[in-house]
Amino acid sequence: MLEDPPFDLLCPGRRPRGLAPVHVPFDEAGEIDWDGFAHLLGQTVESGLVPAVNLGPGAGDLLGASARAEIVATAGAALGGRRFVAGVRTEPADDGGFDPSRLAGAVDSVARHGGTPALLPSPALAGLGPDEVLGLLAWMGEWTDQLLAVEVPADRWPGGRSWGLDEFTALLEQPACVGLVDGSWSRQAEWDRLRRRDDERPDFRLYSANALGVDQVMFGADHALDLAALVPDGLADRDEAWALEDPGVVERHDALQALATLVFRPPVTAARHSLAVGLRLRGWLAHDRVHPDLARRPDLRAEAELLSPALDRLGLL
Repeated sequence: MLEDPPFDLLCPGRRPRGLAPVHVPFDEAGEIDWDGFAHLLGQTVESGLVPAVNLGPGAGDLLGASARAEIVATAGAALGGRRFVAGVRTEPADDGGFDPSRLAGAVDSVARHGGTPALLPSPALAGLGPDEVLGLLAWMGEWTDQLLAVEVPADRWPGGRSWGLDEFTALLEQPACVGLVDGSWSRQAEWDRLRRRDDERPDFRLYSANALGVDQVMFGADHALDLAALVPDGLADRDEAWALEDPGVVERHDALQALATLVFRPPVTAARHSLAVGLRLRGWLAHDRVHPDLARRPDLRAEAELLSPALDRLGLL
């Protein structure tokens, strides 16, 4: 039995807002495949979702500062003033803390290129308490009109952290912070936050990144699913169906969840390679290469055979 049923949160007809983390492919030399990245960025824009760069695994956590900066510049130039989100992270300083000047530079660069910065967890921030992180977000607000915070637990992200409900409430009081990417993968935690958001600051965006519950938009969440790297059009179609109160949205949710369950099956660290295999199946990439430090699924043919029926169910093959 649910501890606190979410039926009061159901909001048919609400149009969700979606962020789509853009996959970063790599070439045979282990360098970023810029042509592939540009193509995926274009497909994301065409879907109608908001591109999010330097946000997903293999980008926000593994790429160096110079590569992340080049991705921001590339996205800003390609999008020509259209909205996008870009992950920023702290870099370690010589004293074991973090370098505030480099963070300020990253935030300023994202803003100058037309993006909204999103503060990622990092080992350099892991030692800070909640009040210190909130203070850091307030300081970042001096460099940009709006920003996002990103929550990912430590078991899925280096230096990750989880936000309690009291900490989330304090986050709502940060005027420059306009949303949270919720990577808790907990329906109950998201429902509690949505209720608190509705009571305290209704215009605050809670972007669910819950691979175990892709239908959280039904309860008032927006979304920032890693699955959007593979099927931004499928998620945009679901969003439209929910906004139009189309009963077919239930089947769309079932199909999306079936695909997510396959992509994010254990070991979850290999999910980014599953996304790359799916992108190759769709003809959006010519290969399935990912960052050299990311885990891969062991059998490419078996992975393709596993994902093909789920993509076909969505009408995307």
